[in-house]
Amino acid sequence: MSSQTHASTRERILHIARDLIFARGFSAMSIDMICGQAGITKGGFFHHFPNKEALGEAVLQQFWQDALARQRQILESAYPTKLDQLAAYLEDAISTYQDPQFSQGCMLAIFTMGLAETNPRLFQVSQEYFQDWRGQLIDMLSQVKEEQHLAAFDETAWAELYIATLEGALLLAKAMGDTKVTARTLSLYKQQLLAAATQPTMANTSSPQKN
Repeated sequence: MSSQTHASTRERILHIARDLIFARGFSAMSIDMICGQAGITKGGFFHHFPNKEALGEAVLQQFWQDALARQRQILESAYPTKLDQLAAYLEDAISTYQDPQFSQGCMLAIFTMGLAETNPRLFQVSQEYFQDWRGQLIDMLSQVKEEQHLAAFDETAWAELYIATLEGALLLAKAMGDTKVTARTLSLYKQQLLAAATQPTMANTSSPQKN
């Protein structure tokens, strides 16, 4: 098998597994399903992945690396201010999660909620990615806080609210069959966050508002 064929078969397995996990969850996905859709034998599957758990970890890793690549594209672009960069990051998320490829849900949430009790290893991996994501958001928001001189701006609360807002919006969008749920919800988050970050008198009490 050529290296190109090996890579393409592996990528096909990952793509099929990703779609099955989004549709059924990790636990309901089987190696037989993968082989049937990929048109390979079990021997062919095990040539690429030693077991189902290894495949799950590879799918999760690819999901996270793709997310980092999209984020890096924003963070490495030139913007007049950190606030402009943050606005671009949020606008990119609003656009991205209307794409059918991304509106199916968040792989991190699927693994975290579905495997906490049944697969500690994959739960730990997803937990670590969540922690990385939270840390990166806090760092981004801290830079805005410093730039805008927002002494009491709670970057941790705003970072956690973003994750909670996005994850909840993706779940509701899937339940309603309407990707615009995510766009509406993230747009409101963006509006509230930018208002807090550009109005210092309000930002002195700028933790996310609770009803």
